[in-house]
Amino acid sequence: MSGTFTGKLAVVTGGASGIGAACVQQLRDEGASVVAGDIQAKPNSSEYLDVTNRESVAAFFSSLDRAPDILITCAGGASRMAALDVDDAMMDATLSLNFCGFWRCGQEAARRAINEKRKLSIVHVGSSLHKGPAPELSHFAAAKSASVTMVRCLAQELAAKGVRVNAVIPGPVETPATTPVWDANPGMREALDKAMPLGRVGTPNDIVPAILFLASHDSAWATGTILTVDGGMDVSS
Repeated sequence: MSGTFTGKLAVVTGGASGIGAACVQQLRDEGASVVAGDIQAKPNSSEYLDVTNRESVAAFFSSLDRAPDILITCAGGASRMAALDVDDAMMDATLSLNFCGFWRCGQEAARRAINEKRKLSIVHVGSSLHKGPAPELSHFAAAKSASVTMVRCLAQELAAKGVRVNAVIPGPVETPATTPVWDANPGMREALDKAMPLGRVGTPNDIVPAILFLASHDSAWATGTILTVDGGMDVSS
């Protein structure tokens, strides 16, 4: 697929690690110019972006030379907490990162693309927990559920304006965010592997091809698509 994205400008949020970083690398390998945004920006690889802050999001997109052709939203995460212990502050922060972060970035990118009369492909990275139940992650699951609903709403409203909006739903994936949790809970990784019909948890490189398919012209007739890539978790008994 070398050269698939030649001449394209892509933005990846949460682009400093995990699935986001894998997307950045693959897009660059395939010819794209990539701007990675992350709250933990790394010199020479990503720029500062706080998706929970409207001013930060607006400044980030305003700094681009032109409207992006592709927006991939990977920024997200949450701390584990029992449902009855989640307070308003925790819920607000989780929604702001995992739902409103996607919504803010999608708005800013779409507004600029429409103003500049450029086509835009948005791909949101959700979570298999969006359907629930999600023990100790109810706040995260609810936020991801809202983000999937927003994908479908934006897809319907923006299609006629040249903006496609799709989502990829990963199952458990080994990243710098998940590995410490698994390491701190002996047996969790092994239990997840055993529960997966395809025999193992995923890696970022299992997810990236699906994201890049939806980002590319190969999916030009797809919008509002929710593509699950979860090792069979959704059909496990």
